Amino acid sequence: MTDFNRFFGGSPNISAVPMRPGNIGPFKPLLSEEDRLKLASIASVRHYNASDCLIHEDDEATCLLNIASGVVKAFNFMPNGKKIIQGFFSANDLIGFAENGRYINTVKAITPVTAFHLPISALETLLRSNPNLHFYFLTKTIHELWLARQHAIVLSQSSAKKRLLMLINLLKMHGESSEQKTQQIHLPMSRADIANYAGLAIETVSRNLNQLNRQGIIRLVTPQCVELTDENTFEAALLSEH
Repeated sequence: MTDFNRFFGGSPNISAVPMRPGNIGPFKPLLSEEDRLKLASIASVRHYNASDCLIHEDDEATCLLNIASGVVKAFNFMPNGKKIIQGFFSANDLIGFAENGRYINTVKAITPVTAFHLPISALETLLRSNPNLHFYFLTKTIHELWLARQHAIVLSQSSAKKRLLMLINLLKMHGESSEQKTQQIHLPMSRADIANYAGLAIETVSRNLNQLNRQGIIRLVTPQCVELTDENTFEAALLSEH
């Protein structure tokens, strides 16, 4: 596509639940080759190690980050010092949303991460002159609101199993944004991070994942990977009231 492909193995892209009907799974890559080229013209590439902090809450917002590879967690600290994980983000996601010019989350790498840095001033100029690109960034913003709604629904569930199944399903949907279809779902985050996101104790997460494994709903391939033994069985468990 561009020199980005030759030197970095890709160029900026974003995925979301489309506002219009799509045909590539629940999370659909949105940008055309032309759109990606326009973003590449203003982007720089950064590499991060696992545990590196990409963004600090309340720092001046100077750029949006478009994840090319790897997984991050976004979180906030409450006044009492307690950390609340708001979500996990990976390839084709945008991070670095701001309010009054300040980042609203801290974002930390769970795995090694490569990200495109999009300076806000240059991005604003680009979006103002490209209605299609502007529309797709709006779609992505609406997608982020959808994810926040899904997190609220996860936390509203009385069943720990249901909370974990909903998280696994969100990760599954994100994985389906690529054309590589697989029944394996990677969980690179720690059990402590999963527990924080789902509002559970670490022991509850481990116990319920093991129960789901024994019930044949999932198979624990490794601590960081689960496999759906049967799509219909998984969907039935997800829709169950218990």
